[in-house]
Amino acid sequence: MPNRWLALLLFTLPGISSTAIAQEPVKPKLTPTIITATRQVTLFTGLEKQVLLAVQKKDKAALTAVLTDDFQIEMPDADPLAGDDWIDSVMAADFSLKSFIVRQMSVADLGDVAVVKYDRLLQATFKTKNLNGEAFVVDVWKKSGDSWKLANRYVAAVSAAPITLKVHPRPTGKQ
Repeated sequence: MPNRWLALLLFTLPGISSTAIAQEPVKPKLTPTIITATRQVTLFTGLEKQVLLAVQKKDKAALTAVLTDDFQIEMPDADPLAGDDWIDSVMAADFSLKSFIVRQMSVADLGDVAVVKYDRLLQATFKTKNLNGEAFVVDVWKKSGDSWKLANRYVAAVSAAPITLKVHPRPTGKQ
């Protein structure tokens, strides 16, 4: 009788452990389907581009207008960077944002707060250092009256490989 339980245990344990391993999340493939942007995605894509254009044009007034007073940026393996310090660094003459692309955006609208996640490609330099690359960005926006202000930004580099930004023309529907 004990041998029968031992045999049953030996045959069921590998099955149970392989089931647990099979439950690991798998990165889904990107599908080439065209997804219609929601109202929130359209709104926050415009706001994110407004922030990046203000950085690109060195327009400090436009940049501070869309940030909360306690804005900060956080990155892996780094201390949080206060908004004023970040503004000073991107407005410095040594920093140059040449081009950018915001893609694969999603928005979780929580009423007076929105969590915006997207993939950002950019070409930039600081002094002689190349800052080109891809990053996954999570922004927390807070409603301020009738407008939205960026409160927190979390940035994680996905790739630092040299990239060539290709801007695809918008489909007109007449092709």
